[in-house]
Amino acid sequence: MNQKQKVLITRRVPHEWLSVLDDIAEVTIWDGKNASLMPRDMLMDLIGNYNAVINFTDIKTDEEFIHQARQLKIIANVSIGHDNLNLPLLTEKGIWATNTPGFFTYPTAEYAFVGMMIILRKMLEADSFVRNGDWHGFEPGRWDGVSLHECSVGIIGLGSIGSQLKKLVKAIGADVVYYTRKKSNEKDYRPLDELLRSSDIISLHVPLNSSTKKMVDANFISKMKDGAILVNTSRGGILDLNDCIAALKTGKLGGAVLDVFEDEPHVPAPLRAMKNVLLTPHMAGGTHTVRELSVSAAARNVADALSGKKPQHALNSI
Repeated sequence: MNQKQKVLITRRVPHEWLSVLDDIAEVTIWDGKNASLMPRDMLMDLIGNYNAVINFTDIKTDEEFIHQARQLKIIANVSIGHDNLNLPLLTEKGIWATNTPGFFTYPTAEYAFVGMMIILRKMLEADSFVRNGDWHGFEPGRWDGVSLHECSVGIIGLGSIGSQLKKLVKAIGADVVYYTRKKSNEKDYRPLDELLRSSDIISLHVPLNSSTKKMVDANFISKMKDGAILVNTSRGGILDLNDCIAALKTGKLGGAVLDVFEDEPHVPAPLRAMKNVLLTPHMAGGTHTVRELSVSAAARNVADALSGKKPQHALNSI
């Protein structure tokens, strides 16, 4: 009888989500506190014993990792993003790389949509006001904000998430325009500088790469409408966070919705003190249903690779 191949999961998930692997693999699930991820030093000690690993974009496939992963056949991301994966290096070493596209699209767009309204309607400040015991009577007008349907929303990047957000924003009657690197003749397309000048809200939906790293810097912000709101659910490295903080302090940025950070889980103290900034711990894409479906899809990718097939969501060819 052939010995089962070994699969490592870098955070706790219910075993039934991985049932497709039951007959072909021995599965080890990291049982960290809450949803914590396996520490890098522990991963490096163990990875040499495994044929496959399912991760949550926490594994950086650098030279050190690849050197240790002597038996690895596939690394499967539970994410649409894959900037953690060195695809040329993985391909050179004959290791499949996969992601789970589609599952996180609607929840992420929904989060961005709701986040805009939270800032526009001053819900963070109002919530703090009530919790602090400062509310002593009805004060008509004190907390008046702006309705989203009165605003112009500019979407940068019209992939699956940006496209879904565009539908949500249009559905309530707001003006929505978009920019992509590929020029378009569609009536909603705008050159970047024009979009920045005209939009009350800017929502970022681009991958992190050499052309987008720290894209949102002082120069970018200077072209934005005064008091505009910035939404980022993509990757923290897209922002020059110091420049964003400076703009929030002066009011050039009227608020922000930030779900991702370059040095997670570190969030600078000035941001944490701001009541016009919604800060969340990289949760925009997550719902109970989506988490199960995406983990199961990653497991199917692993099952394919371990069975000698091309995984459904392969990012490379070997």
